[in-house]
Amino acid sequence: MMVRFLFLLLLNVLAFDFSKAQNGVDSKLTLAPVFSDHMVLQRNKPVKIYGKAASGSNVTVQFLDQTMRAKADQSGKWDVVFPAAKEGGPYVISVAANDQKINVNDVLIGDVWLCSGQSNMDFALRDAQTGPDELQAGPLDPDMRLLKMAGAVSTGDVAWDSASLEKVNRYEFFSGKWKSPDKASVASFSAIAYYFGKQIKKETNVPIGLIQVALGGSPTESWIDRALLEKDPQFAGMLGDWSHSDLVMDWCRERAAKNITNARSKDQKHPYQPGYSFQAGIAPLTGFPITGVIWYQGESNVFNVPLHEQLFTMLVKSWREKWNDTFPFYYVQLSSIERPYWPEFRDSQRRLLTKIPNSGMAVSFDFGDSLNVHPTRKKEVGERLALLALRDHYQKSVMANGPVPEKATLKNGAIRIQFLNKKTTLDHNKALPKQKLLTKNNAPLTGFELVTESGKRLVANARIEGDEVIIHVPAGERIRTVLYAYQPFTRANLYNEAGLPASTFSIAVK
Repeated sequence: MMVRFLFLLLLNVLAFDFSKAQNGVDSKLTLAPVFSDHMVLQRNKPVKIYGKAASGSNVTVQFLDQTMRAKADQSGKWDVVFPAAKEGGPYVISVAANDQKINVNDVLIGDVWLCSGQSNMDFALRDAQTGPDELQAGPLDPDMRLLKMAGAVSTGDVAWDSASLEKVNRYEFFSGKWKSPDKASVASFSAIAYYFGKQIKKETNVPIGLIQVALGGSPTESWIDRALLEKDPQFAGMLGDWSHSDLVMDWCRERAAKNITNARSKDQKHPYQPGYSFQAGIAPLTGFPITGVIWYQGESNVFNVPLHEQLFTMLVKSWREKWNDTFPFYYVQLSSIERPYWPEFRDSQRRLLTKIPNSGMAVSFDFGDSLNVHPTRKKEVGERLALLALRDHYQKSVMANGPVPEKATLKNGAIRIQFLNKKTTLDHNKALPKQKLLTKNNAPLTGFELVTESGKRLVANARIEGDEVIIHVPAGERIRTVLYAYQPFTRANLYNEAGLPASTFSIAVK
């Protein structure tokens, strides 16, 4: 009896200590992970500050010489909303509840851009062609702040241990803190995002915050709210048994299988799983106002072009709904490489511009590598994304895209391709000069093909004539379509005077 009594007493003590520890965790005052020293808050939008505290406790927040108060709800959540503010700083956010206090120091107000996608967005500055020189160039801009939400576990060709498997199952995958720019923080940050932010800062002189949430190999569907995918019957197979679904790229499924080799749970989760990266990386940010998104992803969806079109339009629409903001969404067209389906995918990305409002696409095939899916020329790609933002969001008078085909007509044995004249100025009443069509170093024009009515593809002899491209039609051939830059790896060379290339495209002949 004495042994039983002591055993029960020990259990009660342990239970009391666990309950006390648990209550201590629940009552701790915290801010959402996106709040930390050196952060940037979005200008010209209400400033929402939020976190957790003991249920029912009163929370006081001081910011910009104003004080806001809130009461934590039953789950401990609280938030306050300050009026929109102009760019500036540095400031301090002070938060207090009960006897606890948190100060967030060196806070700037400016523009915050979310930088997401897979490995080419995750590609670090130190590994870019211009990275070493950039890191040695001199002082870094103190008003450009970086938040890298890094993956807690590598999705490389490794098997995870039990601790990693459990962490992934708890959705504790992405984490990071805001940092001021120094050689270490900049070197490991996304090269494309860095060069994008640097160009925006240079042209606007507004503090820039960059939030990197990217994961190598991740498919589009992993970045979409699972609840949305569940509403569409065509994605049922993808969700029910995603590791065996042919709607998910086989490489993603194979890599996930390797990572979770040691899993004991049949319901082991993985960041490539439909909905996972959204829940772990994006959902925690949707209460945090941003300017817009830059995106580089698609390599893990290139095998099914029609499916990607549905997924990508769903992603953009749903993210905007989650933020309740039709923010700009600028994405990178896939590069060129000797792999099947890539031309069709690039052309599909071009067509999506007409389906997704307030979007833009940076062409990158001219910086491609025939064998390497990770081309190292990231500076130019980041700056092309910045041109889109500068023209369409910041309303700067810049040229932001290369020649865009408008129509192809057959006359007297030749096809004439005319090109659109995109806006380059805010003054819509001002007549715009037509873009000049040219090739680098005046080299012969290359990259055009003709598709006959029987489906045969012919290399085209094309030339620039004024503001049109002229293609001679071989005798006896009836042409249905003109293709441009439609080889998986291409050095097609149609540009404009701003040095911006025409996209991969297909156009019907009228």
